[in-house]
Amino acid sequence: MATAAAPSPITVREVWQHNLEHEFSEIARVLPQHRFVALDTEFPGHVFPVTCRNRTQLSPAENYLSMKRNVDSTKIIQLGLSLCDASGDSCYVWQFNFKDFSKENDLFNPDSIALLERQGIDFQKNREKGVDSVDFARLIKQIGLLRNRTITWSTFHGAYDFGYLIKILMGRELPIDLMGFMGLVVHFFWYRVFDIKNMIRLCDGLYGGLESVAKALGVDRVAGSSHQAGSDSLLTLHTIMKLKDGRFFGKFLSEFQLVLYGLEVDTALLTAPKKPKLVYVLQPGSCQRSFRGCFPYTYCAPRVIQGRYGYYV
Repeated sequence: MATAAAPSPITVREVWQHNLEHEFSEIARVLPQHRFVALDTEFPGHVFPVTCRNRTQLSPAENYLSMKRNVDSTKIIQLGLSLCDASGDSCYVWQFNFKDFSKENDLFNPDSIALLERQGIDFQKNREKGVDSVDFARLIKQIGLLRNRTITWSTFHGAYDFGYLIKILMGRELPIDLMGFMGLVVHFFWYRVFDIKNMIRLCDGLYGGLESVAKALGVDRVAGSSHQAGSDSLLTLHTIMKLKDGRFFGKFLSEFQLVLYGLEVDTALLTAPKKPKLVYVLQPGSCQRSFRGCFPYTYCAPRVIQGRYGYYV
């Protein structure tokens, strides 16, 4: 009797500037059958630490302002994306290594950078061969991953993960308030966003960081090492699939969707920002386009109206 073939080992696909377009084309190829996505980032740490002794005493709005200040002031180092099918049997992992961060010129937390170096991140190689975040933003918008209502996103304590990704996508600082930020989460990722750190609050015996929760659920790290974004995103994906099947009857409960740990808001108030509208205003100047019914000696010019949460792409 023939035995079943062993599953192929999962490998972390390293992404640099030279293979960026190819790897995005690979994501686009497998995306139709792999609609569960986990996100993780590595960044230079907290350069503006919270001053109060107990972080749990901070309100969601205060947590957001702390996160915004740190994300706006620092640059992403790595981003991990892991995709799997509905059964969790078929998985792909990508690790994007960014060139943006410089140890010589940018703010960072020394302890965080030392930890990342011990885990194998080569900052000099990132600077020389890493991905330009502008190119990353341009390409990820073209493959059908964003603004896709069929994708389920997962993260662990994911405020910073979505913060850095949205900063890249927008090409500017984060919105001034929490509701503006969560509006952008809806805009880019829709409502099926789950944070394991928030989900485990209703699970007896599950607490702590990602490694602790995964171990308690019997989930092993099968590729890469901790504190590398690709490996951590894969562990996040395996953990939430095990959590879904083992604790929540095979379903992603709606009460957990769109609730990022520490940034809890009333999701009923959130709507995706409206697209910018192109309107025409009368003003003096050189008329470049003519319309029927134009008044004599007046001219038209386009102006983009700012949306409720800021400018959008």
